[in-house]
Amino acid sequence: MKNIVVSALIALIVSLFAVHFSKQSAEVKETVLERIERTKTLRCGYNIEPPMNMVDANTGKVYGAIPDIVEKIAEYMNWKVEWTEQVPWSDLVVGLQANRYDLACVGKWVFIPQVRGGQFSQPLYFAKVHGYGRADESRFDDTLSTLNDPKFTIASIDGEINYYISRNKFPKAKRLEMPGIANPGELQLSVINNKADVTFLAKFSADDYIKTNPGKIKQLTKQPVAFFDTALMFKGGEAAFGGALDAALRQMHGDGFIAATLDKWKVPADSIARVKLPVD
Repeated sequence: MKNIVVSALIALIVSLFAVHFSKQSAEVKETVLERIERTKTLRCGYNIEPPMNMVDANTGKVYGAIPDIVEKIAEYMNWKVEWTEQVPWSDLVVGLQANRYDLACVGKWVFIPQVRGGQFSQPLYFAKVHGYGRADESRFDDTLSTLNDPKFTIASIDGEINYYISRNKFPKAKRLEMPGIANPGELQLSVINNKADVTFLAKFSADDYIKTNPGKIKQLTKQPVAFFDTALMFKGGEAAFGGALDAALRQMHGDGFIAATLDKWKVPADSIARVKLPVD
């Protein structure tokens, strides 16, 4: 009889552990889309890039073209948006993998070093990247043909596109490399303060800086140095979530919401290439 009781207790304990670990396994396997649907909350990681993403210094409210687009996606899906944390550009994918937030709610450039661990939605637009120097700069032509020389220094942020442009297109030039936590404003300041000669920036971001800080820097290149597909980034392997984002963005391109939003925030027409529609 004693052995029967002991066996029954062991069986009960084993079954309880099985249920416990089964629940844990089920929680681990919950997809990003399932979690969002369960909580009705889309958690956003973000950074600052005027006029696409900005933060009100007094209220902490995140606003701009990208927040408007993300909020509209959430409206379609009956979700609310939680602006969870501001994240350095180079760490956005890390936060996605750690499930700290569901979506990098910024215009993220699609390029190979950023693909590992992350996936991208359909494009929002294509960013034009130009070279910029001090306002009185006169040593370069509009193709930067002489920049590939050790006597010149290019400012870049580790892991970002200006780093790869400088390394791949101008390998002989020196690089002033900043950590991934740096923001684009530090690139402009490094040029203004004579720590670097040139940097590479998204034209819309540089135009915004020049507008608010006249006489500091100028665009050096006539044609873009590069074009970059700009999209929303989410955790790799989350196909259902990616499909939901793409469906919403296709509708928003088709009904003109994205174009109207870019116009609302006065994104200059020559600073990006918009997604072409069949009627264009």
